[in-house]
Amino acid sequence: MRNLILFTLLCLYPSALWAQQIALPSGTFNRDTVKLGEPLKYLLVHRHPDTQEVVLPSGKNNFAPFELVSRDFYPTKTKGGISTDSAVYTLRTFETQAVQQLSLPVYVLRQSDTLQVFAPSARVHLQQLVQQVEEPLPVKSETELAPVEERFNWPYVLLWVVAVITFLSLVWLLFGQAIRRKYKLYRLRKDHLYFASRYGSHVDRFVKSGATGSIEKAVSLWKNYLTKLERSAINSFTTKEIVEFYENDEEVNTALRICDKAIYGNMQTESEGETNLALGMLRRFAKVRYKTRREQINNAKNRQ
Repeated sequence: MRNLILFTLLCLYPSALWAQQIALPSGTFNRDTVKLGEPLKYLLVHRHPDTQEVVLPSGKNNFAPFELVSRDFYPTKTKGGISTDSAVYTLRTFETQAVQQLSLPVYVLRQSDTLQVFAPSARVHLQQLVQQVEEPLPVKSETELAPVEERFNWPYVLLWVVAVITFLSLVWLLFGQAIRRKYKLYRLRKDHLYFASRYGSHVDRFVKSGATGSIEKAVSLWKNYLTKLERSAINSFTTKEIVEFYENDEEVNTALRICDKAIYGNMQTESEGETNLALGMLRRFAKVRYKTRREQINNAKNRQ
């Protein structure tokens, strides 16, 4: 038994001798008092021979009763064979003890072992904001609604806009050609009905009054309608150019020459029946060109 005790003392003696050669680190708070949850800085400094390898605590260390917020390490400074390592830890506490203390270790690395050297405990006093607590605690009721600022839901609106645009793009991709064709036919029919109504009014006015101006307005309306229908400047053509444009169509040639004679020759009184016939020929020709244009639009569908 005596030999076992001597053997144990011999084993512990080098460790005790080694521990005596290591200076204790110093740890201090930056102030004496702290409020609950308020950031508090803890400065840890360790001076040691430059031959020793030292590691300061990382974020995984136990900081109870405090919580670690952040840490800052500073480069090692060596002067006269003595190195200084330091770090600042930002802490906070949510414990309610009046006095709280902390002691952090420094890890000294040896060849086959690591030695922990703790700094003396640093103390801080918790500042009590509530001096007296009433029992039971009074409960204050608040029944009035608090005004809340209305916020526009931009993400929701943006989502709807993207969805609508995507839907319309898909519809246009699938049915765009058909929609354009239907619209062209709609405008074509609308323009023809408008022309037929106005043209008929001018013809009726001529039949009732025999005024040359009615013939001139009817022919001008006919030219403007065909200009839009054929997409060509027919309203700026002469009678000869119009006849050539329609490949010397006999009906167009006859009708326009009769109307020109009635307008510029002032001879409608002698040949009102002939003029009425010419105006009817122009109306019929415009209707034929309308049907031709409508068939062209419909045939474009079959070619796609």
